[in-house]
This record gives sequence, C-alpha cells and structure tokens, in this order.
Amino acid sequence: MAPGLALTLAALFLFLCTVSWLSSVFQVPGNWIMLLFALLYGWVEGFQAVRWWVLLAGLLLFTCAELLEWVGGYFGAKTFGSSRWGGVFAILGAIVGGLSGAGFGYGLGAIPGTVLGAFVGALGVELYRQKHAGKALWAGLGAALGRAFGLSAKLGAGAVFLALLHVRVIWSLLPRTP
Repeated sequence: MAPGLALTLAALFLFLCTVSWLSSVFQVPGNWIMLLFALLYGWVEGFQAVRWWVLLAGLLLFTCAELLEWVGGYFGAKTFGSSRWGGVFAILGAIVGGLSGAGFGYGLGAIPGTVLGAFVGALGVELYRQKHAGKALWAGLGAALGRAFGLSAKLGAGAVFLALLHVRVIWSLLPRTP
C-alpha cells in the first residue's frame, strides 16, 4: 500500500474510532462500533497493526464492561440493602430512564436518565416493600452509584481499547530501520 494512502486510511480509522468512543456518552454502542471498525481496518491493512489479539482484547474488554454496566445498578442496590426485586427494578429503571433522558441535552440526558432511573427503580420497590424511607433511599443511592460505576467502566474500557489502537496503528506507520 502506498505510504500516503496508508497514512490517510490510518488517520480516518483513528478519527472514526474516536468518534465511536465518544458516541458511547450518548448511550450509542460506540465501543462495539469501534471494534467493528478495527476488524474492517485490520482486514484492509492485512492485519499488521490490528492483529487477532487486539480484536480479542477489545471483545473481552467490552464484554466485561457491558456486564458491569448492566449489573452495576443491581449489585449497587443489593450492596446498599435492597431486595432482589429492588435490584431488578434498578435495571429496568435505568433502561426507562436512559430512553426518557435521551431526548434532552442533545442526547446527553441519557446518562443522568439511566442513573436517575436506577435510583427511582430501586427506591420505588423498597418503599413499597420495606415501608421505610431511609432504607429505600439508601437502596436507591446504591443503585445509582452502581449504575454510574458501570457507565464509567464502559467508557474506561473504550478508552483503553482506543489507546491500544492508536499505539498499534501509529507504531505500524513508523519507518523501520534495517
């Protein structure tokens, strides 16, 4: 491949991956889109920069991060004294809150929407179940903190993979000395 074309493709690839990662803030599956871009770029460039282990690392990172994101609210609520149903409704509340909040702030409302939804889901169930506002608030706080941790894990995993891609692609473009 001609050096100018290789540099242009690499720059376009890294730009698209960065935009994909940033789209995760809007609750778009940006990490998975970035992994697909990496697979496509690896195929185009002959899997020199993006090798199989890079793709596998991304797959493992993103799978773990997605699990942490979804169960974060559940285990956060459980850790702070919620029942099983409070944890389940924390997950359901996060989904409803994310969908409801996505219409605000150019899509940025999805983040506080998921955190607030997890809080309200756990709070509502525990108010009904325990009839004690203090315990219900505590369970809601745990759900919100767990969901926020899960979102942070997802963004962090994407940042790690994005950094790995940048290093691998830039390294592959450097001239080799004989």
